[in-house]
Amino acid sequence: MVWKKMNANIIDSLENAGVKATPMRMLVLEQMLLQHRNLTLSEIENLLSPADRITIYRTLQTFVKSGIAHVIENAGTVAVYALCAGGCSHQSHTDSHPHFICEQCGNVTCCTDFVYTLRQKPHTPEYMIHKVEMTIKGVCAECVAGLNR
Repeated sequence: MVWKKMNANIIDSLENAGVKATPMRMLVLEQMLLQHRNLTLSEIENLLSPADRITIYRTLQTFVKSGIAHVIENAGTVAVYALCAGGCSHQSHTDSHPHFICEQCGNVTCCTDFVYTLRQKPHTPEYMIHKVEMTIKGVCAECVAGLNR
């Protein structure tokens, strides 16, 4: 019964974002919900083995374009995918929060407890800004707890 309810919620989430609920899209979204953390393409691929990597990648791109997920690009390293908290759409993402990268375990976390503001100084050149990203690096709470044992 719980599975049917989760399945219905997944279908509703996809349809509300204007995305057709295909079996692969449902599986990828299910894993993103069940894992309770941000995931790389490889991690999702391992969770859904033997699913096709290209199909998973295209599914993630569809999620980003439709406002279901956002991509966290770690300065040229592997992209990490995170579910949007809400309010995102195919026109724009409203996820204006920093991301925390644990230098111990490598997990990337959305820091929704933090808020930052970017203001342009007077008399500076005009820039056409498309996206602002902030990364915080350190040691996550789980790794800190492990160090203190």
